[in-house]
Amino acid sequence: MADVSTHEDVPLPADKVWPVIGDFSGIRKWAVLVQGESVENTPAGKVRTLQMPENRVVKELLACESQYSYTYTMVDRPEMKDYRSTVAVVPLDAQNSRITLIVHMPPSEGQTDEDITARYTRSLRGNLKAMKKALGLPT
Repeated sequence: MADVSTHEDVPLPADKVWPVIGDFSGIRKWAVLVQGESVENTPAGKVRTLQMPENRVVKELLACESQYSYTYTMVDRPEMKDYRSTVAVVPLDAQNSRITLIVHMPPSEGQTDEDITARYTRSLRGNLKAMKKALGLPT
């Protein structure tokens, strides 16, 4: 099982950061690869459907949320049934906060934990850069 995480401190209070990066229904505020999104309430919970490049569709289920974090899982992807991803903002003080991104997933056949760690570390760092840009911060 691989657990990959990264974080970055930003010179903004959590109350300014969270509305931009913490909107499960508004990921396009920062996620530049997402070409379209929709959200629906299902019996399982809130599901967002993301239109990605090359006509790829990704469905994610909001698993839990709190004031400054949410965790989601994948829908309709049996090979990723144990996948979980968390977006969180930790208030450090009145003017600063920490953006934390975490991915938890088992390797697929032929993958190692090291493969997953390398791939998702790059992905999470790219997400942090996009989030900072959306917040008007230098990247």
